[in-house]
Amino acid sequence: MNKISHKSRAAYTLIELIIAMTILGLLSGVLVSIISVNFNVMTQVSDRKKLITRGMLATNLFQRELGMLKTTDNILIADDQQLKFSDAYGNTWEYLITGNQLTRQEVGVGSAQILASPIINAESEFSYYAQDNSGLTSTPLNGANRGLVTLVKLNLVMDYNGDGIVLMAIVYPENFKVFNH
Repeated sequence: MNKISHKSRAAYTLIELIIAMTILGLLSGVLVSIISVNFNVMTQVSDRKKLITRGMLATNLFQRELGMLKTTDNILIADDQQLKFSDAYGNTWEYLITGNQLTRQEVGVGSAQILASPIINAESEFSYYAQDNSGLTSTPLNGANRGLVTLVKLNLVMDYNGDGIVLMAIVYPENFKVFNH
C-alpha cells in the first residue's frame, strides 16, 4: 500500500496543472501588455526626436546662411512670415513660413525646399531687433528700419500631435564684419 500512495504524491493533479497554466497565461498577458506600452513609448520618443532633428537642421541652415549676410542693407524683404536677403557671395535666399511648413529657396535657382514640417504657423515667426534690443515692430520692415537690424530671430514651433516644440535660431548680422572689406 505504501507504493500506491507514493505514486499519487509524485504526480500532479489536473487541477494543479490547470491552475499553473492559468497563472502562466495571466503573467504572459501582463508581460505582453508591458512590452507593448514600452514599444509605443519608444516609437513616440523616436518620432519626437526625428521632428526635433529636422527642426534643428532647419534652424542651423538658417543661421549659417544668414551669417553670410554682408550688411543689413542686403535684407530685401523682412516681415514675420518671410525673410529674403542677399549673402556675401551674391546669392539671394528666401525663407518663408507658409501653411505648416518652413521653406527655403535660392531665388532664381530651382523651387522651394521644405526645411521643417509640420510647424505651427501661428506661433512660428521671424523677429527683428535693433541695437538696444527693442523689437522693430513695423512689418514689413522698410528701408530705414532694415538698416537698424542687429538681431534676427527665427522662432520655429514644430507641431508634435498638437504640442508645440519650440526651436529658436538667433543671428547677429552686426557681428559678421569679417565679410566687409
